[in-house]
Amino acid sequence: MKVLTCLVFVGLVIASCSADYTPKQQAFLADIIAKCAVDLKVTLGSDLLERSKSGKNPFPDNEKTKSFVICFMTKTGVLSPDGTIATQKFIDFLAEGHDVKAITDVVQKCAKVEGATPEDKAYNFHKCFWEEKTFEL
Repeated sequence: MKVLTCLVFVGLVIASCSADYTPKQQAFLADIIAKCAVDLKVTLGSDLLERSKSGKNPFPDNEKTKSFVICFMTKTGVLSPDGTIATQKFIDFLAEGHDVKAITDVVQKCAKVEGATPEDKAYNFHKCFWEEKTFEL
């Protein structure tokens, strides 16, 4: 039952925030989100869905969010275990269907953020990205 709830949740998240992602990007995101949702026991009752619809930083600064962000960034290969952000991998993923220059500018700027732990750095990158992006996702 928990797996079914997570899969329904993942479908809703992807449907709510994937309007400007290509089908290939949507499939990749759905897979990663599903894995992290199961790993972290994110349920349909979570406010993550509503926050994901936000045009700004959709996630609050708390431990559950930081766990989700680091899970997502690690499973996509954008974040190494030591907290290094693979900027080119992130840019390459978003490049299809988006303004590469705008993406590059934001990713390079946000990759410079610091954090006391890899979780903090991942969250700070995520927050910076959503605050600084000038393109629609």
